[in-house]
Amino acid sequence: MSTSSTRVLIAGGSLVGLSTALFLAHHNVPCIMVERHPSTSVHPRAVGYYPRTAELLRTVGVEEAAKSAAAGFEKHTTRAGVVSLAGEVLFSKEELEGGDDLADLTPSKLLLLPQDRLEPLLRARAEKLGADLRFGTELVSFTQDDDGVHAVLREADGTEHTVRAAYLVAADGPRSTVREALGIRRQGRGVLSRHVSIAFGADLSSVLGERRYSVVHVKNDTVTGILVHDDTLTEGTLIVGYDPQRGESLEDFTDARCAELVRAAIGSDTVEVTVRSRFPWDMAELVAERFAEGRVLLAGDAAHQIPPTGGYGANTGIADAFNLAWKLALVLDGTAGAGLIDTYEQERRPIGLYTARQGSLQLALRSGTATEEQLAQTDDAMTVTMGQVCPAGAFVAEEEAGAPALTRDPRSLSGRPGTRAPYVVLEQGGAPLATLDLFGSRFVLLAGADGPSWAEAARTAGARLDVALDVHLITADGDGGPADPGGRWAGAYGVPVGGAVLVRPDGIVAWRSRGALPAGERAAALTAALRHVLAR
Repeated sequence: MSTSSTRVLIAGGSLVGLSTALFLAHHNVPCIMVERHPSTSVHPRAVGYYPRTAELLRTVGVEEAAKSAAAGFEKHTTRAGVVSLAGEVLFSKEELEGGDDLADLTPSKLLLLPQDRLEPLLRARAEKLGADLRFGTELVSFTQDDDGVHAVLREADGTEHTVRAAYLVAADGPRSTVREALGIRRQGRGVLSRHVSIAFGADLSSVLGERRYSVVHVKNDTVTGILVHDDTLTEGTLIVGYDPQRGESLEDFTDARCAELVRAAIGSDTVEVTVRSRFPWDMAELVAERFAEGRVLLAGDAAHQIPPTGGYGANTGIADAFNLAWKLALVLDGTAGAGLIDTYEQERRPIGLYTARQGSLQLALRSGTATEEQLAQTDDAMTVTMGQVCPAGAFVAEEEAGAPALTRDPRSLSGRPGTRAPYVVLEQGGAPLATLDLFGSRFVLLAGADGPSWAEAARTAGARLDVALDVHLITADGDGGPADPGGRWAGAYGVPVGGAVLVRPDGIVAWRSRGALPAGERAAALTAALRHVLAR
């Protein structure tokens, strides 16, 4: 049996596994991803990605390709309830109403793109950056010790070989064999219902006309379910439930039965239907009790199973991967202490618990069963995905009265450590420059009027700790760095004109200088902040 080695082994090659490989490759971390299926998903599955996820894709050079691929879905903005596509419309509502009002918050927009269209883009970019993606290969078993993980892999032809890795990331879905092997239990409301997604082919142009839907809730005497269609109007997915307690099972969903359900959802006997595939899944609210066990880390559905109402599952999993990748990179190259990896669970598990609960609340809201208390607890999508506040982790926390909320209106965060760095449009060379485009690879120090002093402090701190640190001096006229003619950046980041802000590689604020700090103390303060964040 042959043996090879890598720095990180990733089990699972769906959205989260591919994203993990892509983000690691972006940080120049050698990795191997294994996926038992022969290629990327053939099933549409997840279809919506919030602006924060688009920002993450922007960081690694995928957003533009995703936007191009999603161009045909730009008008698919209506969520509706119907008796059938050809029948009565019961209600109609625009998704992310007021989306144009997000221009002050983010340069990115909601992406409507089926998972089977996005995964090839992630794969292509990850491979271009050097990730080793092995489809048709599965993780058979693994053991770990203090120095890493020893894994046995099996290829499609039955050939087995071993891989030695410093870390294993389990992105192998809700039925994660890695999580089960570790004996990590899950908590939450459990399985709420069981479903089958039926991917079908049909010419929907005659029944849809000029209408384009993001999601359609169908209810008639034959079928109750959710239907989504693609931009060509020739393919779609119908999601229906089944109840084993009533004697129903997956075996009931024969091709003939699936075609009957699809025709009933379409509402026309003249439309020819072809069943492409069936994908069984459970709607559940479950979160792993631990996101890490030694050298093994859980991400995506392996860590948290979120009810799909609200569309938070894939978005949360991709955010897991983004949070984890830079931490693995800095620990593996010796820049950070191993304790930095511990902050992955500190930061992401509370968010996983919160988001899973929000998915359940959205389920109650959209089913019309939400109580007044549940309605009060339900947050809007932008707060859930962009207003996250880490309770603890790789940042220098500021004192605050009472326990901090896990989320806030993203417009109110104002540079608080442990939150997304605010979006401000600066200028460079006469062209617009988004602050978000300054982040993504290394630590970044933003400084204003006292920029030269902070630049010297950054050079000193970087040399002391051997940390790569980018410095951007922001002034009104752009002398020596980006220009801020509107004078917005300091207020947006909650610092005085002479203050500074340290931003992590993932665009999360790590530390800021809010008060007057003598020039002679700045290097020491910045060194202490970096040392804390890097667990050194």
